[in-house]
Amino acid sequence: MDSRTRLRDTFRFAAVAPPRYEAEFSDEVLRAWNAKGALNGRAPESFFELDRRETVPVEWRRKREEKAVVHSEADLPHFQRSYDPNRSDCLLADWNTRITQWRNRDHALAIAPWNEGFFQVLGISDGRTLTDALTLLYEQPAIAQAQMDHYLAYLETLLDRILPEVTPDYAVYYEPIASRHGPVISPETYRKFVFTSLQRVIARLTNHGVRFHFIWTTGRIHDLIPTWLEAGINGFVLHHTRLCGLNYTELRRKFGQNLLLFGGVDWQTVMNGTQAIAKELDSQVRPLLEQGGYVPHLDDTIREYIPFEHYQYHREHLDALTRGLSR
Repeated sequence: MDSRTRLRDTFRFAAVAPPRYEAEFSDEVLRAWNAKGALNGRAPESFFELDRRETVPVEWRRKREEKAVVHSEADLPHFQRSYDPNRSDCLLADWNTRITQWRNRDHALAIAPWNEGFFQVLGISDGRTLTDALTLLYEQPAIAQAQMDHYLAYLETLLDRILPEVTPDYAVYYEPIASRHGPVISPETYRKFVFTSLQRVIARLTNHGVRFHFIWTTGRIHDLIPTWLEAGINGFVLHHTRLCGLNYTELRRKFGQNLLLFGGVDWQTVMNGTQAIAKELDSQVRPLLEQGGYVPHLDDTIREYIPFEHYQYHREHLDALTRGLSR
């Protein structure tokens, strides 16, 4: 069974082993591991026999130099020009070739149209611009709404170009909007400005056959979960689960098979050694694998302070849990 089929069956709670995915490997950790000769000159995906997955290569974001907080209606035309679906760089030059290749793919293909998050769309880049964006929301809400209306139209136009040609296997929506203390804004404010746009983007994809919709987020996001679920999200990718004050066991207990799970394995356990790794995998990951609807991988990029021997043990232990998986 190819990895694309295993992903789909996993998310339908079938009795299959999930595909073998992993978070990104940083350049620094690859240099450190290769300096020791640990990977035998191979890419980590090859060395650990990880499954391939791909994301539809679309330039959803505006150019870095165009990013700025809108302070008045006079700034809106610049914002609107920066999110132009007819930009020549939105789709790659070899787009038609890729479409042909994807038709017979045996690996999973993701799409990530909600690629920045609400505050990134508003233009934040640091503490000062965050303050400016918050001020805009409360003093000039009509301008913020105009931004989101345009952003929605931008995404829908791009999706209308892409989706008739290819049906991705799942979608990811990025929303970094919380600290360890809670969301930057209230759930009511978030719903006011974001809900309709997010719901419509999800509906667009669902209407074209995309069934699995994952929110990628971090921080203490408990109060936003109802809004996301109502908008059509049915899966989570939590970054830094400790920071979220959540773990996947709690999410599964609360939401059952209504919520799919991706990633979520605490990266700090790998840094802490074999006992911590075994405890995490046996107590947190094993039950979720047995229940289904879960594809495990680490909840952060693999960085240079993770020893190769620790990661190798983690990978071997996790693979042992998935071999011969049945429910």
